[in-house]
Formats: sequence, C-alpha cells, structure tokens
Amino acid sequence: MISKLIRDAVKTQLAASTTGLNDRLAALAASYATDPYVIDWSATSPNFIFGRVNPVAFEESSVFIFPLLTIDTVRTQDTRRIKFATFAGPVVVTIDVHHSWPQESVLGDFASLVDLTEDAVISTLNDQNHQVWPGNVLWNGQITLQRGAIAMGGYGWLQSLQFICNFEVVV
Repeated sequence: MISKLIRDAVKTQLAASTTGLNDRLAALAASYATDPYVIDWSATSPNFIFGRVNPVAFEESSVFIFPLLTIDTVRTQDTRRIKFATFAGPVVVTIDVHHSWPQESVLGDFASLVDLTEDAVISTLNDQNHQVWPGNVLWNGQITLQRGAIAMGGYGWLQSLQFICNFEVVV
C-alpha cells in the first residue's frame, strides 16, 4: 500500500474542510478577477478521479466535467534507506488539473483561472499550519508545475496543468 497511501494523503490534504483547495479557490478568486470552481471529492464526483487519463478521452467516454482534477503516482523507488522496511524511498505524485473554456472566441485572458489554480494548489499543500500527512509520509514542499499549451478540446479550449510532487515514504 505504497502508492495508494500517498494518493489518499494528497486527496485528504486537498479536500480538507476550511483549509482545502475549494476554500482556497474561493478565497483567492477575487485576486484574479475570476469565479472560483469547486472540486467534488466524493466517490461519484464528476470532476475528480484517481489515475491519469488524457482529458480528450473524457470527452468521448464519460460524464465528467471541467475543471477536472486527477491524482496519481507516477514513480516509486525503494532506496532501502531503512533496511527492514518493506519500502523506504521517494514517491512522485502528479496532480493534473484540466481547465476548459467555451469556444466562443479566443479569450483575452486564459491565464487568470490557471494562475488561481496554481496558487490554490500550492498553498493548500504547503500551508505549514494545516498539514494532515500520515506519520510515515514526509512532504518537504517540493513541487513543480508544468503548464500545457492551450489547445482545442473540452468545451472548446483546453489547458492542462501538472503538479509534480515529491514525497518520501516508509512502509
């Protein structure tokens, strides 16, 4: 239970009430002159899943809506840092957020909603006053954001963000 442990821990941090992603999106939205969105963290969510799926596949096969957030583990490495542990080493998690805008015309500002997402995700993960990580998970705040190019897809225009998060785990 290495990858699942981390995915569940990331979801718990992002979904926390009052300090989670939805609350931070609402609090920061006015700074970007945009409306906040809400991620439904339930098991039947239309905009959250565990796993990495190309957002174009959602358009053709499901009832998911945008923005769509996914959490997955992409790499684990047992470095044997603790000799008798089942696993001890780094685990890399991705949080992908796919935004879409109607195809009415090219917008003058595609960036503000994406900037809002960047600030909300990073501040949720790195808020030193609100950490809910399990005792065997070390989160040092190391996070990288990669923004995809804006392309046709989704409701018209589609842009994906990928947050790459590095953890240390002992199981």
